[in-house]
Amino acid sequence: MKKTEHNFSRLIDENKDKIYRICCYYLSNDEDRKDLYQETLLNLWKAFKSFREESAFSTWAFRITVNTALQFISKEKRLKTSRKDISVSDINQEDNPLSTERNEIEILHKSILQLPLIDMIIISLVLEEVPSKDIAKIIGLTDTNVRVRIHRAKNTLKKIIEGGAS
Repeated sequence: MKKTEHNFSRLIDENKDKIYRICCYYLSNDEDRKDLYQETLLNLWKAFKSFREESAFSTWAFRITVNTALQFISKEKRLKTSRKDISVSDINQEDNPLSTERNEIEILHKSILQLPLIDMIIISLVLEEVPSKDIAKIIGLTDTNVRVRIHRAKNTLKKIIEGGAS
């Protein structure tokens, strides 16, 4: 594939929604999410010439997205505030104007923020329907280890959502 601006734009257009959603798993503030997304696109563009096509573009892009998110959080020292303990009972208040479906999505996102960082990364990629073998390439674990972590993270999320863990 020729490394042109047109090819880059096409590939980004095909993956932009997933890239943005991955950014959303790491930060709760809309402005921070947009900043992270823009920084991710910039990093993808800077690295595009080095894309060796040994994996799918999406796998390569998700790895850069995850790394950019981790750097962004570290650089801005937002890890503590973006992953603060949130009680599910606080989320389920009667005066919540969000629809039931939207509320359930918010509960899921806030619960994901309570997971250990590596599990948060894995679950964010699972939600984007990234196959476990590709997740393994993105984060540098074996496929078996990723599948075990997915299972454990799902169980932890279930406990968090049911109010059995914090």
